[in-house]
Formats: sequence, C-alpha cells, structure tokens
Amino acid sequence: MTNKYWMTFQQSWQNGLAYPLSFALWRIRQVLSTLMSLAVWMVIFSQNQTVFGYDQSSMISYIFLVSILQGAIIATSLNGLASDIYSGTVSQLFIKPVNIFKYLLAQEFADKGRNLLLICLETSVLWLIFKPSLHWPGLAILGLTILWTIMGVIINFLVQILFGTLGFWSPESWGPRFLFYVIVDATAGKLFPLNIFPKLVQDLLFLTPFPYLSYVQTQLFLDKLSSIEVLKISGGMIFWTILLVLVVSRIWRHGIKNYSASGQ
Repeated sequence: MTNKYWMTFQQSWQNGLAYPLSFALWRIRQVLSTLMSLAVWMVIFSQNQTVFGYDQSSMISYIFLVSILQGAIIATSLNGLASDIYSGTVSQLFIKPVNIFKYLLAQEFADKGRNLLLICLETSVLWLIFKPSLHWPGLAILGLTILWTIMGVIINFLVQILFGTLGFWSPESWGPRFLFYVIVDATAGKLFPLNIFPKLVQDLLFLTPFPYLSYVQTQLFLDKLSSIEVLKISGGMIFWTILLVLVVSRIWRHGIKNYSASGQ
C-alpha cells in the first residue's frame, strides 16, 4: 500500500472513531446477536447431549469462531457507497490521483481493524462467561485459515462494490442489501453450521459465495474438513473471486459511461 493509501487508512480510522456512540451501538448489536445464538443452543443442549453431531462444547466453540470471523469478513465500510454514487459525492474521487478500488479497500481495512479490536475485547468477556473448549490447529491449518479469511474479505468487498454500483441507476440499495444480510445469516453459518443440512442442500449452498464468508474458515479451524474438501473449497473461493472481479469490472465500466454525478 503506497503512502497515499496508508494516509487514507489512517484518515478512515480516525473518521470511524468520530462517532463513538454509533460505532458502540453497532458492536452491541453484534454482541447481542452472538448472545442470542449461544442462548438458543444452550437451551437446545439442556435437553439433548448431542445435536446434529455436535455436543454443547463444540457448538459453543463454533459460535465463538464464526462470530469473530464474521466481524472480520462481513463488517464493511461500504454500506453508503450506492448513495455516494447516486448523489455524486464519489465523483470527487474521480478527479484525484487515486485508484478508487484501492481507496475503498484502504477504508475497508480501517473499518475491519476497528471492529477486530473490539471483537477481541468482546470475545474475552464472553469467553470468561461461557468457557468454550477450543483446540488450536497446527501452523499449516492456522495459516490456511488466515489465507481463507483474507479471501473471504475480498469476496465480501467485491459483493459490496456490486451493491454499490446500484447507485449508478437508483438510490434504492437498502432493500437488496437488507435481503443480502438476511440470507448471509442463514447461509454463511452464523446461526448454525451448514453441515446440519442434507447433502443436497449443502451442495446447493456451495453454488453461492455465502458459505465462503465465515462457515468454511470455521470448519477448517475446527479440523472438520478432509484434504479433498480443502482443495474444493479453495477452488471455489478462487472461482468466486475471479467471477466477481469480472462482473464488478463490467458493471462499473457500464455505470461510469452513463454517470452524470447528479447533485454535484
């Protein structure tokens, strides 16, 4: 990252802390979501020793991990990109000597850095309360988990840019974005592991990019994937990254051709 993008990262970091109440409420929402999942599963396990092949300890570990990973992968600074494009605000970037995608990526990493700092604090508190039993994998698996997490960040970044391109034609992006988050909660493994579904349903879900946004990273960390599954998932992540790059590039170029910077 060159100096100008590092400065963008720093400025975005400071801007994100300019409204501490808004940021705190966002984190409280995430903690409550995690607590809700933990509470639901603890009620289920109060009457059952195992459910879908998971015992209480392994399920709590799963919920902890997926919560951390979703905070790193799905949290984004790009929620307002569509409105910035439609209002013409983003046109200011077009006259600056910056690559707009690198500029937005620098902002994205600043946002994720802030979230990760608080996630560590939140997780420490919840850890003391629920005391999950977590087995740390070897260095190879840990390194691959980090690599998959970075790839998940890139996939989510491209999806968010795709939603942002709606701003070239309409200010109404909240509806599709809300639907996206509802779908992600069910298909990225936040509420429950996807392997509780029948094999056919799992195969259909893996035809979408959603399982790559936290579920596969969690399963890898917990050592629940075979070597063949690791290769298939790696190929799937590469496929979705390339496909989204091509789709975003094409739609972005088409949007720029018709862009009038309304309101500027």
